[in-house]
Amino acid sequence: MFTDNYRVLFEDYSKRHYIKKFKNDYGNQWFVTRKALVAQFAHIDQLVLNGRTNPPIHRTDDNREWIIKHEFAVAGRNQSAKKSGNRVILYVNHNDRTVRVLLLYHKDHLSKSASETATWRGIIKQEFKDLLAGFSL
Repeated sequence: MFTDNYRVLFEDYSKRHYIKKFKNDYGNQWFVTRKALVAQFAHIDQLVLNGRTNPPIHRTDDNREWIIKHEFAVAGRNQSAKKSGNRVILYVNHNDRTVRVLLLYHKDHLSKSASETATWRGIIKQEFKDLLAGFSL
């Protein structure tokens, strides 16, 4: 595995949609949480290696690109990451050492008409076609 830091980027789609809701709902607690998430994702390879996040849900054949679902809690709330219902869908590229936040949401933000997994997969397939061309989603 790798040890150098990864560059963390928030995609415009994630900023326009649910992150806006987190800002409104949690104010300063959201800014502290965002800073902590960026610090964690800068070492995504170690998070996966040490079991501090879910293993990659999808990988390219050469294992150089991953899709990861990570659970998190908002700072200052007395909740575990799992029970909080907050999730991030990440695209990790080991070649250019970037982590892209594709989608950041609370499970209640998503439509109830389909499962949580089906909903976020549909969103990332539609919004990030070019980026995810190497994956079979």
